[in-house]
Parts: sequence; C-alpha cells; structure tokens
Amino acid sequence: MSLSRRLLLFAAASSIVMLAGNAFAQGSTLVRSDRASTAGVPAEVLVVLAKEEQGQIDPQLKKLTALRRPPFNSFRSMKILSRPKLTLVPGKDAFVSLPNGRRLKLTLLRVMPDGRYKVRAAINRPNKSDYLPLLQVVASAGDPFFVAGQSYQGGTLVVGVTVDPKKNAR
Repeated sequence: MSLSRRLLLFAAASSIVMLAGNAFAQGSTLVRSDRASTAGVPAEVLVVLAKEEQGQIDPQLKKLTALRRPPFNSFRSMKILSRPKLTLVPGKDAFVSLPNGRRLKLTLLRVMPDGRYKVRAAINRPNKSDYLPLLQVVASAGDPFFVAGQSYQGGTLVVGVTVDPKKNAR
C-alpha cells in the first residue's frame, strides 16, 4: 500500500492528524477570549505536493522541521503549489480551494488566554458540498500544523496551516 493511501486511511480511521510545533488536538467549544473577541487573525495555508519518488524538495520547505520527521520524511520530493493568505475571524468559516477540487474550511474557534489559537479544519468530500470534521488543534502563533492524505497527481497533498505567521516566526 502506498504511503499516500496509508496516510489517508490513518487520518480517516483514527481521526489523528500530524501536528507540528506546539499544536495538539483539542475538543470543540466556540468561546471567545477577551483579547480578540471579533478581531481577525492572519493565517497562511501551505499547499504542498509530496511524492515518494526521488526529486527536489522546495528550499522554502527545508526550514520546516516537521516535514523532516516521520511520516513526512518518507517523501523524497516536495513542491509548493500555493500559499494563500487569509484572515480568520472567530466563529466564521474561511475557505481555501485545493488543487484536487476539494475545499479546506478553517474556523477560528477561540483565542486562548495564553495567546494560542483553537482552530477547526475540515475538507469537503469528493463531489459533495458537505464537510467532514477533520481536526481541531490548539496552535501556537507562528507554529504550523499539518494535514496530509489527499491524493493528487500521483502524490499526496500536504496542507500546512500557520495562524498568526508573523508572531513568534522562526
């Protein structure tokens, strides 16, 4: 079984995602902190085509240590397809079109008192308009979290989300 198929089955069967930095899975409750009840927070989505075949790894990706660790280190080529920037507003959905025809939906659930961000990410089903819940994370500003498993052009889409990318950027 290919790595991309294993990643997809792993994420779907166990609802576990690959996370980087200080991000970790959390439960869901829409709560707004006093600090940022309605303020928008900048975010960047990194859409990468990763393949097991030998090739080049985009130099911009080499600084992301999470992509050098399992399971991502199995990919021998990685190419950035897009890097859309958006603003996350508490309780409002933000959408990013993926190259395989699906859409990523991001929702800022809460700005935590310690400055971290509780975010929900979901990807719609093929040829459907509904979204399957994929994950919820609490991510530190500037630390990306990653979701992988979508097949595309003989490889796997790896989607990274960085909330407040300028803050605490390394």
